[in-house]
Amino acid sequence: MVDTDERRRAQRFPLDLPMEVKWQEEAEVIQKLASIRDISASGVYFTVDREVRPESKIEFYVQLQMEGAEKGGVLLHCVGSILRVEPDQDEPQRQGVAARIDRYRFLRPGESPLEAVKKEERS
Repeated sequence: MVDTDERRRAQRFPLDLPMEVKWQEEAEVIQKLASIRDISASGVYFTVDREVRPESKIEFYVQLQMEGAEKGGVLLHCVGSILRVEPDQDEPQRQGVAARIDRYRFLRPGESPLEAVKKEERS
């Protein structure tokens, strides 16, 4: 059996940042605040106070402060899907969630994800 670390394609970076995540449940869109534990170019592990079904499609946003960036930093917008859900060992009322990142883009302050998609389509 292949070890989880060996299956990872990209280096993971431990991070403790808030993020906003949303997904579809039945006919309802759920939007929650969550906490990132680690992130890579291809995935993220976060905790949230609501169970999420594996294989659910998700969209999430992370505000990043970067040296030399405009005031307010940049907003990382990602789209992906849930791979695994497990009880959080540190906080039993929260769920640990591993997700694959299928697409991501960096947005300027005040730029919406929809505006970024329209810009990409024009290029």
